[in-house]
Amino acid sequence: KQWYQRRVAITAGQIIGLALLGIGAYSKIEYGDILKASESSFTSIPTMMMILGVLVFILGLFGCFGAFKENRPCLIVYTILLVIVLMGELVAIIITVIYQGKIEEQVETGLTQKVKDYIKGIEDSIDIVDDIQSSLKCCGVHGAESYTNDTTWKTAHPDQIPKSCCIPEKTTGKYCEAQGNADNVYSEGCLDKATNSLKDNTGLIVGIGCAFIFIQIIGVCLGCVLCQRIARDGYKEV
Repeated sequence: KQWYQRRVAITAGQIIGLALLGIGAYSKIEYGDILKASESSFTSIPTMMMILGVLVFILGLFGCFGAFKENRPCLIVYTILLVIVLMGELVAIIITVIYQGKIEEQVETGLTQKVKDYIKGIEDSIDIVDDIQSSLKCCGVHGAESYTNDTTWKTAHPDQIPKSCCIPEKTTGKYCEAQGNADNVYSEGCLDKATNSLKDNTGLIVGIGCAFIFIQIIGVCLGCVLCQRIARDGYKEV
């Protein structure tokens, strides 16, 4: 019996499932706030990758049972379900590719609105913007001017900007001074940093996803070969 073919095909599927789950979880944790700010369909990609990862892993276990028991019906179901999962992965990659060309536009639109909501005092936006500014070490959309040039903000907090726009070790209180405090204020806007961060990583995710799909297509082919061989030699019932 060709144990190595079965083991390679099924184990590869399980590894891919765990990898998809890991990449999805990492993307959600690392870029969750940026994705929320962008307010686009791309925000669902990390969750979709995690769901697909779990499905691929479970399918790997199911396929393992079918292969080692030489059960043709199980292998047929495994192959069909794996093709469906592959279609889901293709959809995720297509959405990512489409979004990649619109990253800056969508991040700017979403981030601008979040900063406006921040100034209005909306709690959800305050948390998201503060997390983005502190983690990327940036301020506002294009710089501190997003706050200092806003009439509502200037009235409520004259010559001040959010604490998350400043180096935390040098800042006390909820806000920090905008004037005469250049060494303590993050000078770059968050748009460029968030855009560059997403662009760098979406390309990597697309490349990894295409490699995974190629490996899974091999798995589908091997599943079909095993089905044919079992049909020829006879198969066992569950």
